[in-house]
Amino acid sequence: MDSVTQLLFGGVLAAAGFRKSLGRRAVAAGGLIATLPDLDVLSGLIGQPSVVDSWQHHRAISHSFPATLVYGAAIGWLIWKAGRLRRPQLEAETDAARRGQWMWLGALCAVTHPVLDLFTAYGTQLLAPFSDVRFAINAMPIIDPLYSLPLLLVFLLALTSRRLADAAQRAGQLALLYVFLYTTMAWGIGLHLEQRARNQLAEIAPGAAMARISAFPVIFQPWWRRIVVDRPDEILIGFVSPFSDKPIAWQSFPRLPASAALDAAQASHEAQVFRWFSSDHLYWTVRASGATTIVEARDYRYGMPGESILGFWGLRFRVDPEGRLSGTPERLSERPGFTWAAFGALLDGVRGR
Repeated sequence: MDSVTQLLFGGVLAAAGFRKSLGRRAVAAGGLIATLPDLDVLSGLIGQPSVVDSWQHHRAISHSFPATLVYGAAIGWLIWKAGRLRRPQLEAETDAARRGQWMWLGALCAVTHPVLDLFTAYGTQLLAPFSDVRFAINAMPIIDPLYSLPLLLVFLLALTSRRLADAAQRAGQLALLYVFLYTTMAWGIGLHLEQRARNQLAEIAPGAAMARISAFPVIFQPWWRRIVVDRPDEILIGFVSPFSDKPIAWQSFPRLPASAALDAAQASHEAQVFRWFSSDHLYWTVRASGATTIVEARDYRYGMPGESILGFWGLRFRVDPEGRLSGTPERLSERPGFTWAAFGALLDGVRGR
């Protein structure tokens, strides 16, 4: 999820479990601890970053279960230690209880970050540094206003209200229940639409029904889904909503046969990282540009109908006539800008029109 939502979730978790005993500071601390893992984006500022560095290092060890539990508890201990310097008169039993609460707050708020990221297609390395496998559940988009706005309201209540500790705690608990139910609903929608696509393909193309089928949220909501069918010789892309019974209209994109230019691009370090990052959801194209061959790879987990249907971003390689890469690959981005027409198309997609 986006960093703001991560902050809000951590603050609401702190409000639900620690606001009464640790005060409003717990809400602010919980929010900050929950968003700290995203500071790994600063790793790209060190050394000579390559075009794929952000894909390698973002959502890595800072987002793993083992690391977040350890450094979250350590940050909680530091907050307790700093508070103890200001309140040295606390009884030993009370002081030990506060230490435990701060450490639990730190560990729980930090670990919420990879848990939330797990439910997006982007995925996260939950077991780093012991494994670089990316875990992803295609339940939620990275940004969802209906997910985040209730958290914002509760976070502001818990953070600003001096006298409503009980109300803030109850509101936090209700907000967490809402998020749990919303995420479960989104997960179920994805599974339902994947099965719906499989059933339709079983009638019109039995071989395709046996392929890998994924239902990716489009943007900003979990209902309208981008269905991708991975076949050895093609990928099929369609869009579907649970609010419509219309058959999925499939677009077919043939996979390219092997060639010297394609082999050179796919053998590069950048292509290997991109394949790992995307869980092998890449679509390759080749075109001539004078004496140079342009090879492009797009991450087709994300995209909209129209020009960006094959993905919002990817890599572009240039291959010389001898089949060697010319220079380093460049990032390409084809995310469409906001227009009211695009917003209307999104609403129509959600409604299945």
